Amino acid sequence: MILQNYVCEIPGFFTDKEVQEFHTYANTLPVDEGRVGDNFNDQDSDDSDFNINDSIRRSTVKWFKNDEFSLMNKINDGIHEAKEISGWGHEYSYIENLQYTIYQEQENKKGDFYTWHTDAGPDVYDNGMHRKLSFTIQLTDPDEYEGGHFQWLEPQNEFNKLDSNLQVDLQNSVRTIPFSAKAKGSMIVFPSFLYHQVTPVLRGTRISLVGWCVGNRYV
Repeated sequence: MILQNYVCEIPGFFTDKEVQEFHTYANTLPVDEGRVGDNFNDQDSDDSDFNINDSIRRSTVKWFKNDEFSLMNKINDGIHEAKEISGWGHEYSYIENLQYTIYQEQENKKGDFYTWHTDAGPDVYDNGMHRKLSFTIQLTDPDEYEGGHFQWLEPQNEFNKLDSNLQVDLQNSVRTIPFSAKAKGSMIVFPSFLYHQVTPVLRGTRISLVGWCVGNRYV
């Protein structure tokens, strides 16, 4: 599927006071390791049956209980604003529990990261739905860390140049979130089938809130 916009950026959508609400609530929650799915479906989850694989991902996480958190209405407002800006027709029924994600520098080894993956695979949940939209809310100032870039792939231009050798340079397809959208309180929204990654954190700590909107299957 080729889209006019693959990622929608809403800089400074949440105020400093609201960002502090995210941190305050997170401080009451236990810490878990970031997990991934199987090799075919690398979506992260709060399901303990999912795997810890530090060749794919290294981070720590905390899981919100959405019905206890006061800013869910504003999060929904941001998602609908992104849908309107981008012209997406992705409808959803609910948001999975939010993931408070911490990427840190690591002494004498590569900092925390999450390699290329999508948030939605071919499998569906027991209710017949799957992930339609994903979002990230930046909870740290960009000067508090180095690295930790959110990147995604837009390979359509490379595929349009395919010849009989079928060679594609995916490096030309990598897009990186601009500095304005890395500001604390900024929100980015994208379809869950989009390939994306977080590059290793080289210095400091990068904290974000991640969520997934679940809806009926594509037909």
